[in-house]
Amino acid sequence: MGDQIKVVIADDQGLFRELLYLALRPEADIEIVGEAADGRQAIDLINDLRPDVVLLDSAMSMMDDTGVLQAIREKSLKTKALMLTSNKDEAMIFSALKEGAKGYISKDASISNLIKAIQVVHEGELWVERKKIARFFEREASADLRGDNRARKPEEILTPREKEILCILTSGCTNKEIARVLFISEKTVKSHLNSVYKKLNVTRRLQAILYAVNGGLS
Repeated sequence: MGDQIKVVIADDQGLFRELLYLALRPEADIEIVGEAADGRQAIDLINDLRPDVVLLDSAMSMMDDTGVLQAIREKSLKTKALMLTSNKDEAMIFSALKEGAKGYISKDASISNLIKAIQVVHEGELWVERKKIARFFEREASADLRGDNRARKPEEILTPREKEILCILTSGCTNKEIARVLFISEKTVKSHLNSVYKKLNVTRRLQAILYAVNGGLS
């Protein structure tokens, strides 16, 4: 068994935090290392404990989620934020993704899905509904990355295999799923993606996908 995934639960509802704790405690690969009732407590715990994943309520009372996400970037780069939502507010979800959240999951989701989401974001993947990703791309395709990137299309600077992987990536597949589709190892997928990021001059998965959408590769 590998190292446990250290998790902080940040939600202003004490009963919900307790229910999550009781549900996740039996999981051998997940360790709840702290709980926060508001954004400021969450930031302090993240700074002190450096958890792998923070389950972050999207409606924190004392500090908005964007402020917490900014603090995560500044204080603990390895911590991945998984947003806990009680509604389908796309504007909030899209804003959180742009600020660095690695995904979102409904508070009504099953424990098995929550566990899978924690594991996926811990591995550096996104946990977002594929149809939601598509709408996010449609909304953002004309934003930040249109400038310099538009002048160089992906097919002009990537190898055939890199273009193939990037194309599959736009459908929302994880590295494991890409490896399965192409019959290659997950390590090879990661190597190709690192090359793609470098060539496209991006640092995040979403940026690479937006680049592909802008370049007509999706």
